[in-house]
Amino acid sequence: MQAKPRKLTCYIKKTQSEPETWEGFCVDIDVPAIGDSYEDVVSTLYETVDNYINYVYERQPEDEQLLLYRPMSGGDAFKLMIQERILQHLPFSRLQIRKVFINADRGLPAQLDPQYTQLCFVCRKYRDVGLFDLYQSSNTSYAWYDTACHLCKQAGRA
Repeated sequence: MQAKPRKLTCYIKKTQSEPETWEGFCVDIDVPAIGDSYEDVVSTLYETVDNYINYVYERQPEDEQLLLYRPMSGGDAFKLMIQERILQHLPFSRLQIRKVFINADRGLPAQLDPQYTQLCFVCRKYRDVGLFDLYQSSNTSYAWYDTACHLCKQAGRA
């Protein structure tokens, strides 16, 4: 499987507790960064994401569960999106938040790509999609994965 280059969604905002500090978050792989200026955070975020992706490529099959897709929690990502789209534009708001995209030129390893991982509802871990049964409706093209992985089924937890 060839990894394709991909854009990762990131938010960079000025902290309210310390107005001189900026913080950045990569929503897709939950990687944070902090800096003294917007440009500093952007460069740190690029470097951190690149280092993390290189780390995953180096460690590939051994720490598989540790390296599987772990996006930022949906609530936190939604909060950042609302702040960026709505709250900072209010007349009394002091929020400064920007949405940026980082190119993962090397591509994401399968462990970090949401197309190749699925959450097991029994053990609450992200697993390779190959560990799930795929079901498809006969009347439509809709397909879905089983909620429990084969590892949980074999252990009798499903």
